[in-house]
Amino acid sequence: MAVKARGSITLVRLDDGEDAAIRSDTAPSDTSKLWFDTANDLLKYWDGEAWIVVNDYADDMNNMKQQITTEYTSSINQLKESLTSLVEKLQTTTTENTTSINSLSSQIAQNATSITMATTSIQEITDKLTGLTTKEEISKWARYEDGILELGSSDSPFAVKLSQTELGFYQNGTRIAYLSNQQLNISQAVVMQQINIGTFQIIFDEDYGLMFM
Repeated sequence: MAVKARGSITLVRLDDGEDAAIRSDTAPSDTSKLWFDTANDLLKYWDGEAWIVVNDYADDMNNMKQQITTEYTSSINQLKESLTSLVEKLQTTTTENTTSINSLSSQIAQNATSITMATTSIQEITDKLTGLTTKEEISKWARYEDGILELGSSDSPFAVKLSQTELGFYQNGTRIAYLSNQQLNISQAVVMQQINIGTFQIIFDEDYGLMFM
């Protein structure tokens, strides 16, 4: 690595004011002081046998570099595993969603077909009912209320009413005859020609008049 800047460090003894370090590019003879090796920019001290570098952090830097590399590699591997797992989950989810979408599309298509068929059937029924008597039209000549069925045009004075006890004939709202309990009841009757009672007959003849036979 190229040197970006240079500086100097001066160590001063507190007792006599002299420099505590000797600056030179070769080892000094005075081993009682620190030696700043200007050739290598290293601060050294004499341990009795050799000059030992004071500010040599190469090993620490290498150890730190190795630790950072290890942790970086571990983090990268963990991230890689996480991404791989995520991709696999996405692929699985995509496949499942694709299957679901295909199934839903099929169901929608089937439902659309069913709706079309139902619509067609309803239209056919509607077409068949077109022109038939409507409820409003039926109510003009047939009405059912309180258990009584009334037959007759709503604008006619004549009507027939059928209940659970009788069959009545009405004119202008008045009962003029009715059938009940196996007999006919009538207020007034006009027989034009013949009445049969069992084996007997009552006959009106224009020439002979009323005859009993």
